[in-house]
Amino acid sequence: MSSAPNVALAGLPRVVDVTWRVDVTLRTSECAEVMRPSVILRLRLSDGSEKIFECGLEAFHRLREATATALNEMDWVGRDVAAVDEIGARARARWDRAKAAEGG
Repeated sequence: MSSAPNVALAGLPRVVDVTWRVDVTLRTSECAEVMRPSVILRLRLSDGSEKIFECGLEAFHRLREATATALNEMDWVGRDVAAVDEIGARARARWDRAKAAEGG
């Protein structure tokens, strides 16, 4: 019952595909062994463009946590919006009944 805005209507492209991989740097010219993982995310958007992000493992975990938090908060907001919509509908119905009882 939520009236959440449609992202496509807002003129923003939507993510239509996500691919990812983990690369591990085994060694560099400075160090014999590094063993440093990095995460590469490729987002394909509805407008045909692609966005590629590369980050270290620690930054990836911060991104993952921030994304989960944002999704939870959007869920909470959606429930609140649905509750407000229901309260508004009840108030409108009471108003309509009151106006009808007055003969207006």
